[in-house]
Order: sequence, then C-alpha cells, then structure tokens
Amino acid sequence: MTGDKWFRPKRLGYGATPDNWKGWAFVVVYIAIVVVLALVLIAKGAAAWLVVLAVLALTGATIPLIKAKTDGDWRWRWH
Repeated sequence: MTGDKWFRPKRLGYGATPDNWKGWAFVVVYIAIVVVLALVLIAKGAAAWLVVLAVLALTGATIPLIKAKTDGDWRWRWH
C-alpha cells in the first residue's frame, strides 16, 4: 500500500499506535464494529465462544492493514 502512514511503532513493547487522525479514526471505527458485532451476535443468542471467535477473526483480518500503514517495523522495543 502506498500513501501516508496512519500508525507508528510503539516506543515500548510490540505493535503500533495511531500517529494521525486517520489512525485514530481507524481505531474508533474498528471498536464500533467490534461492539456492534458482539451485540448483534449476543442478541441472536450466540454462545460466548462464538462472539470471541468473531472478534479474534476480525482482529486477525485487520493486522495486515495496520502493519502496511505503519511507518516502520513491528518489533519488541525495550528502551
């Protein structure tokens, strides 16, 4: 993917953190989708393990996008 980066590597730990408004917008939309998905599944009587599995699948699908939109590499940082 090309264009500006939405995330930057975390200073400590592993992963990325939002770096501009697009990154923060992505996080807000992602959280809204997870909440709506969980509420819909719970309202339909889905088991708790199914809700957890759906959230994990959605999270796994978004990680490549976040990695592609990160300015730098993901690695463990101690200092």
